[in-house]
Amino acid sequence: MQIHYRLVKEQESYSRRLTGPLPFASMLRSYKLYLMLLISSIFFIVCQNQGSITSLVSNVAAAPSASAADDPLGVPDVVAAPLQALGVGNDGIELLYGGDSEPSLGAEKIRSRSLNFKDMPLKLNDRSSSTSAATSSSAATTTTTTTSTVRKTPTTTTTKALSTTTSGNGILKSSDSGSLGRVTDVPYRFPVDTKLLPPLYIITPTYRRPEQIPELTRLGYTLKHVQNVLWIVVEDSENRTASVARLLEEIGVPFVQLAAPMPAQYRKQKVKPRGVSNRNRALQWIRANATEGTLYFADDDNTYNLKLFEQLRHVRKVAMFPVGLISKYQVSSPIVKNGTITGFYDGWLGGRKYPLDMAGFAVSVKFLHSRPKAQMPFKPGYEEDGFLRSLEPLDLKEVELLASNCTEILTWHTQARKNPPAPALDRKKYGGTNLVQLTSWLV
Repeated sequence: MQIHYRLVKEQESYSRRLTGPLPFASMLRSYKLYLMLLISSIFFIVCQNQGSITSLVSNVAAAPSASAADDPLGVPDVVAAPLQALGVGNDGIELLYGGDSEPSLGAEKIRSRSLNFKDMPLKLNDRSSSTSAATSSSAATTTTTTTSTVRKTPTTTTTKALSTTTSGNGILKSSDSGSLGRVTDVPYRFPVDTKLLPPLYIITPTYRRPEQIPELTRLGYTLKHVQNVLWIVVEDSENRTASVARLLEEIGVPFVQLAAPMPAQYRKQKVKPRGVSNRNRALQWIRANATEGTLYFADDDNTYNLKLFEQLRHVRKVAMFPVGLISKYQVSSPIVKNGTITGFYDGWLGGRKYPLDMAGFAVSVKFLHSRPKAQMPFKPGYEEDGFLRSLEPLDLKEVELLASNCTEILTWHTQARKNPPAPALDRKKYGGTNLVQLTSWLV
C-alpha cells in the first residue's frame, strides 16, 4: 500500500507541474515567437506588393508634373518635346530627324520600343488618311508614278499628306485626280540619332504574284529587327495595291510605298528587265529625301542574316560581299586575295565588268549624290553591272569588303516555288463561308 501511495503522490505532483501557471521566461519566449511571426508576415506582404507600392509612390510624386506636361509613354522631357511638337496617332509614330540632336536624346528608351510604334498615336494637321505622299523635288519620269505612302520614320525632308481611296479592285488611288490637295509638311527623324546609328534604306521591288505576300512577310519581319531602317517598297503597277499597303501597316516597319510600272515597250520582250523601273524610282526618292546612310537592293525572294544590315551602316562609297544559292557555282562573290579584289566568281560573267548579284553590293547615299546620273539600265542580265558602271569613276581598291573579307555568306537566293494562280471560287457552293474572305489573300 505504501508503494501505491507514493505513486499517487508523484502523479499529483507531476499533474500540478503541467497545469500550474507558466513561468515568466516561458511567456517571454512565446511573445518573442509571436512577434517574429508577425514581422515575417508583414515583410512577406510588403515584398509581394512591392511593385504596387512603388507605382503608388511614383504616381503621387509625378502628379504635380503630370498636370503641367503629359509625356507620351513616360519618355524623358528631351524626347517628349519633339514628339509632342509632331503629335501622336493610331497608325504609328514619326520621330523628328535632324543632324543637330543630342546623342543622348533618350535613345535607349526609344530603342527598346523600336519594334512596335502602334501604341504611340500620330496626330497631324489636315491628315486625311493613314497614307501620305512622298514627292520628289525633281520631275517624275513618264515611267513612274509619284504617289507613295510614307509611314513612321522617313528622313531629312518633309512628307505631304494625301487623301486616297481604294477602288473595287484593291487599287489605292488619289481622291483628287493627281493634285496633292490639302497637304501638311512634316519634319521627321529616325528613332535613334543617326550620328550614333546611320540609317539604312532598303529598296525592294515587287510585283503581284501568288508568292508576293508571303515573301514580303518574310522580309518584313526580318527588317523589324533592324534599327534606323526605312523600307522602300516599289510595286510594278500603275497604282499602289491595297493588299501590299495592308501588309506593310501590319508588319510595322517604317516604310515608303511607291508605284513604278515597267514601260510598255519592255513588257513585250521575251526576257523582261524586271524591277528596273522600281529601283530607279526608289533612287529618285532617295536623292530627293535622304542625305546620309546606305542604300541596299533587297529583293523580297531572298533570305538575309541580320549581321549583314549592321555591317552596311558605315559604307563610305561601295561595299561588296558574297551571295549564296545562285548560279551553278551556288555562290556569287568578289575574288579576294590579300584584302584586294582580283576578279569575280559567278556562274555567268557575260562580259560584265561587275558580275555581281543584285543582293551583293550596297552604296552610300552620299556617294550616290555625287553621281547624279547613276541609274539602272533596262537591259536584262546587266542591271547590276550597268548601275555600278554609272557610279564610276570607281576604283576597286575603294570597294569595302564585308562579310569578314568576303569569307561568309550573309544573304541567299531562297526563291519560293512558283505557284499557278488560284482557280476562281465557286460562290454558289461556298458563298457565306470563310473561303470568300480567304480568296482576297490569293492571286
